[in-house]
Amino acid sequence: MRTTLRRVKELQEFDETKAGVKGLVDSGVTKIPRIFVRLPENLHGLSSDANWTCLQVPIVDLRGCEYSHRRDIIDGIFKASEAWGFFQIINHGIPLDVIDNMLEGVKKFHEQQVEVKKELYSRDRTKRVRYFCCGNLFLSKAGSWRDSVLFDFQDGILDPEAVLPICRYTYDLRKIIIGVAT
Repeated sequence: MRTTLRRVKELQEFDETKAGVKGLVDSGVTKIPRIFVRLPENLHGLSSDANWTCLQVPIVDLRGCEYSHRRDIIDGIFKASEAWGFFQIINHGIPLDVIDNMLEGVKKFHEQQVEVKKELYSRDRTKRVRYFCCGNLFLSKAGSWRDSVLFDFQDGILDPEAVLPICRYTYDLRKIIIGVAT
């Protein structure tokens, strides 16, 4: 019980900084905080003597997604998400320069001063644009070492004014993705 209360307090203190893991790194932290450490007993299915050199990120090939391969592609995404939590997509039709510019926008967002990012920091899932650290921070046994900026296009529409100027190219990417998917 005492450990649980201490953990909740540590999580709240971290979250209230609204600085995310980038804020920890920028502050000069030299040891990963306990709230992000996965205990050995929670590492199910991982062997300490595993040969990590043979691991390969799952690849999802979108070629044929508009035809008969659609179900196979969806199954591949599901399996990769369930097993790994991420995957690489190929043959998506998005030009490399668009991807490079989008990545640059995300990098610029995360490199901004903490005070600028704090304005968007929120765990409120109803907000269409928000910045947060580890979406499941208060639910998982160990937080994920990542910060996210989220643009919610759930209904396909997002007011361009809601998108930060530094991320506007990311918004334009959404228009391209819609074009590729239709």
